[in-house]
Amino acid sequence: MKKLAVLSATIAVALTAQGADKVTYDEQIMPILRNSCLNCHNPDKKKAGLDLSTYQAALQGSENGKVLESGNPASSLLVKCIKQTDDPKMPPKGDKLSDADIAIFEKWIAGQLLENASGKAVAVSANKVTVAAVSLTRPDGPPPMPGDLPLEPYVRTTHTNAIVAMAVNPWAPVVAIGGQKQVLLYNTDTLQPLGVLPFPEGFLDVLHFSRNGQVLMAGGGMGGKSGKVALWDLKTGERIATIGNEFDQALAADLSPDQQFVALGGPLKLLKIYSTKDGKLVQSIKKHTDWVTAIAFSADGKYLASADRAGGIQIWESGTWKEFNTLPGHKGMVTGLAFMPGVLASCGEDGKVTLWDAKEGKEIKSWTAHAGGVEWVDFTPDGKLISCGRDKIARVWDQTGKKLGETKPADDIALRAGLENDRMIVGDWTGKIQVVKMDGDVAGTLSANPPTLAERATATAKDLADAQIALPKLQDQLTAAEAKLQTEKTNADNAYKAALAAAQKHKDEAQKIVEAHKSAVPSAEKHLTELKTQIAASQKTVADARTAVEAAQKTLADKQAAINTPGAEIDTARQEVTNKTTAQTEAEKQLTARKDEVTKAEAELTKLRASTPAAIAAAEKVLQQANTQLATAQKPPAPVAAVTAAEQDVTKIKASIEDTKAQIIADKANADRWKVAQVLQSAHDAHDALLAKQAQYEQLMQTAKDAPQAIENARNDLANAQKTIADAPAKAKEKEDAFAKAREAVEAAKKTVAAAEDLAKEKDKNAQTVADNAPTMGDVTNLTKKMEGLNAEAAKLREERNSHSQGSPEYLAANTKYQAKKAEITNTQTALTAASAKNMEAPEVKAAQAESDKARAAFDEAKRGLKPLIKAAAEAEKAIAQAKKNVEAATQLAARLQKDMPQIIKDAETQKTEAEKAAAIAAKEVEAAKAEADKRRADYETIKGGGAKAAALATPAKKS
Repeated sequence: MKKLAVLSATIAVALTAQGADKVTYDEQIMPILRNSCLNCHNPDKKKAGLDLSTYQAALQGSENGKVLESGNPASSLLVKCIKQTDDPKMPPKGDKLSDADIAIFEKWIAGQLLENASGKAVAVSANKVTVAAVSLTRPDGPPPMPGDLPLEPYVRTTHTNAIVAMAVNPWAPVVAIGGQKQVLLYNTDTLQPLGVLPFPEGFLDVLHFSRNGQVLMAGGGMGGKSGKVALWDLKTGERIATIGNEFDQALAADLSPDQQFVALGGPLKLLKIYSTKDGKLVQSIKKHTDWVTAIAFSADGKYLASADRAGGIQIWESGTWKEFNTLPGHKGMVTGLAFMPGVLASCGEDGKVTLWDAKEGKEIKSWTAHAGGVEWVDFTPDGKLISCGRDKIARVWDQTGKKLGETKPADDIALRAGLENDRMIVGDWTGKIQVVKMDGDVAGTLSANPPTLAERATATAKDLADAQIALPKLQDQLTAAEAKLQTEKTNADNAYKAALAAAQKHKDEAQKIVEAHKSAVPSAEKHLTELKTQIAASQKTVADARTAVEAAQKTLADKQAAINTPGAEIDTARQEVTNKTTAQTEAEKQLTARKDEVTKAEAELTKLRASTPAAIAAAEKVLQQANTQLATAQKPPAPVAAVTAAEQDVTKIKASIEDTKAQIIADKANADRWKVAQVLQSAHDAHDALLAKQAQYEQLMQTAKDAPQAIENARNDLANAQKTIADAPAKAKEKEDAFAKAREAVEAAKKTVAAAEDLAKEKDKNAQTVADNAPTMGDVTNLTKKMEGLNAEAAKLREERNSHSQGSPEYLAANTKYQAKKAEITNTQTALTAASAKNMEAPEVKAAQAESDKARAAFDEAKRGLKPLIKAAAEAEKAIAQAKKNVEAATQLAARLQKDMPQIIKDAETQKTEAEKAAAIAAKEVEAAKAEADKRRADYETIKGGGAKAAALATPAKKS
C-alpha cells in the first residue's frame, strides 16, 4: 500500500491534454512547475516552506499558509507571485512565466484544483456572510449578545502585548479586545468574560463590529509574512468568513454596513476590497504612497475612507471604488478614522482630531486633543467622540470639541479607547485595560491575556477559602469591638452623669450660699428682736426676783421679830432669802448677758447690713456660673474619642464582614461560573472531537471509495502513456516541422532586418550627402572645421593644465586659457547649430531626411517583428525538447505501470479493505464521540439550569 501511495504521488507526467476542458495538476501544471519552479520548491530545498513537487504538498502551502484558494485565482498567493504583482516574485530570477502559462494556472485554480482527469475537486471555502439592511438607527429587537461561547483562552502567554485592537459593540454591552492569536469578549456592565474567539493567523491589529452589531471583524496576521481578515457571528461565535491572503499584516480594515465588502490595507500601500460572499478580490487601488494605517466605511455605506502613514486621507465611492475626495489630512501619520452620518473623524500623530464633511471634502472642526499625538478616535451611536493618545489619557468630546469627560493618566501611552454608556474602556502600551466611569473613577479592569479556566477555578477556590476563614475571625473581632464600644459608652455615660451631678451639687451649694446671704439680715434682725424680747422677760424675772427677795427678807424679819418662832423656821426663812438673792443675782447676770447679746447682735446686724449686698452679688455670680456649668453638663455629651474610635472599629469590621460576605457570594458565583464554563468547554471539546472523528471516518470512506480509482487511474495513465509513445513520431515531426517553419521565418525576418538596415544606412548617407551639397544657408563646413580645431586646442590646454598641481599659479593660468577656449567652443557650437538648422530647411534636404526616417522606421519595425519570431522559434524548440521529455517520461511510466500493475491492483484492493475496516472502527468511534458530545452537552444544559443534579455535576467526586 505504501508503494501505491508513492507511485500515486509520482505519476506526474507532462501529457498535453489536446482539446481537454479540464486543467489538472498532473497533465498541465506539473510540466510548468518542473521547468520553472521545482528548482527551489522541492522537498530538499523547500524555499519559504513551499514544496510544489507533489499535488498534496502544493495544497498544503508554505510556512505562511495556503498559496492556493480553490475557485479563486485572484486570492491565490501563488498566482500573485507568478504574476509578480506581489512579493515574493516567482521565479525570483529569469523571465516571468508566459501569459499562457499563467492562464493555465488560473484556469486550474478556477476549476477547483483537480489532481488528474478523474480527480476530485477541492471544495471552495464557503463564506456564510449574509447581506444586511443598512440602517442609521438602532436595530429592532434585543441587543446581539454572545451565546454559550468557550471561555478557555486559545493561548496563555507570559507577557501581555500592547492593546492595538479594540471595539465596542454599538448596540450591546460588549467589548472585543485583541490578544495574541485570540479575541476576548467581555460584558461592559458586569466586566465578566463572554467568550474567546481564536485567531490562529497571528496578531490582531484591528477590530470592528458591523453596523448592526451582529458581526465582529478582525484583521491582523504575521508581519512580513501573512495577513487575514476574519468575520464571526457574535451570537454563535462561528467564523463565517476568512478573507484575504496578504503577504503582510492587515493593519487596517473595515466591513461595509451591508456586509458585502471588506476593505483592508497595510504595509504594501494597497487598498484592497474583497467580496464577503466568495472572498474574491473586487478591487486593488494603488494610490497611497505609504503604509495604509486606517480604513472606515461611512454609516450609510456610500463612502469608504482610507488613510496612510504619510498623513494622506482619501475618500472613495463605494461600489465603483472611484476616487471621490482627497482631504488635506494631517502633518503626521493618520492613526484613526471613524464615520457617523455625514461626518468623518480623523486623528493623527500631530495631536489633532479633525471632523470633515465627507461629501464636500471640507473641514468642519479641528482641535488639539492629545499632546504628543492621538492614537485613536471613534464615534458612539449618539454622536459623541472618544479619543486617546500619547498623553496617556482618554477623553470624551461632543462635536464642537467640548470635553465631556476624561480618565486619569494610564501607566503608558493610551492606544485604544471605546465608550459604552458612561464607561470608557482604555487599553495602553503595557497591555493594561481599565474600565473608567465618566467622573474618572475606575470601575474595574479587563485582560487581553486571561488565566485558563483551571487557573480561574483554583484562584477562586483559594479566594473563597480565604474569605470563609476570614469571616469567623472578623465576627470575633466584631464581638470584641462591640464589647469595647459598650465599655467605652458606659465609661462615657458615667463620666457624663458624674459631671452632671457635680454641676448640680455646685449649683445647689451656690444657691444655698445666695439664700443664706439673703436671709442673714432678717435672721439677725429676728434674732435681735428675740433678744430684746428676752431682755424684757429677763427684766421682769429680775424684778420678780427682787420682789421675791424682799418678800423673803420680810418673812425672815417677821420670823426674827417673833419671839416664839422656832429656830428652824428662821433658818428656813434665812435660806429662802439666800436662795431668792441667788436667783436675783442669776437673773441680773442673765439680763446683763442678754443686754451684751443685743449689743453684739446690733453690731452684727449693722455689719451684715453693710456687707450683705456685695456678698449676695458675689454669691449670685457664683450661682450663675454654677447654672451655666449645669446647663453645659445637661447638654448631650460630645463624642468621646475612645467611643468614636471604638465605633469606627466596629463600623470598619462590619464593612469588612459585609465585604467578605459579598466576596464569598461573588466567589461562590464565580466558582459556579467557572465550573459551568469548564463543563461548557468540555462540551465544545467533545463536539470538536466528534467533528474530527467524523472527518476521519469520511476520509477513510473516501479512501475506500477512491482505492479502486487508483487502478483505473493507473490504467488510464498507462493508456495515455502508450498513446503518447504511439503518437510521439507524428507529434515529433509536427513539432520539428513547426520548429523548421519558425526557423525559416526567423531567417527570412533576419534578411528583412538586414535589408532594412542596409537601406536605412544608405538613406542616412544619402541624406547627409544632400545636406552637405545643399545650397549654403550658413557656413556649416567652416564652422565644423573650426569646432574640430577648437576641440583639439581645448584638449591640449586641458592636458597642460592638468600637468600642474591644482591651485598653483601655472595651473590657474592654464585653466584661464582652457575656460576661455571652452567659451569659444560654446559660441561656435551655437553658431554651428543655427547654421545646420538653416541648412536642414532646404527642400532637397527635407526630402532626403524624410526618406531616411522612413527607412529607419522600416528597420525598427523589422526588428520588432523579429523578436516574437525568435521567441516562437525558441518555444518551438523548447516544445520539441519537452515532447522528448514527455515521451521519455511516458516510456518510463508505461514500463513501470506494466511492471507494477499487479502490485497496484493488489495494493488498491488491500487499501480498500483496510480503509473499510478502519472506517468500521471509525464509525463506532464516531458513535461513541457523538454519545460523549451529547452527554457533555446535556451535562452543560443541566448544570446551567441548576438544581440537585447540577450540584452533583459541579461537585468533584471523592477519590476512593
